[in-house]
Amino acid sequence: MDSLKKVSTVLKALSDENRLRIAIMLLERPICVCEINEILHIALSTISAHLKTLKFAGIITDVKDKRWVEYRLTDDKEIRELLTSIKNNLSNCQIILQDIEKLSKIDRYTCSNR
Repeated sequence: MDSLKKVSTVLKALSDENRLRIAIMLLERPICVCEINEILHIALSTISAHLKTLKFAGIITDVKDKRWVEYRLTDDKEIRELLTSIKNNLSNCQIILQDIEKLSKIDRYTCSNR
């Protein structure tokens, strides 16, 4: 992140609780929409809008993997450091802990068959 505009865009994107939760989940591993839906329980159209915002801000990228689109954090070191710092500061937050626990128990193959 090298400009004020970029930092502002990233912080605005992360200012929404669900977008922040998605970004923190992506610190764990790449995920697809069905996994996000399984954890957040929000409308698919809302998830799509959140992902679009995160992608526009340069926080995430997407890769087509067979029938899924896999979302992952960008390789931007400063964004990863920012998210890691936020996650560390939220280390006692029950919502974040539950998200990570749920994420460890699901994958795209099990959640897409429900």
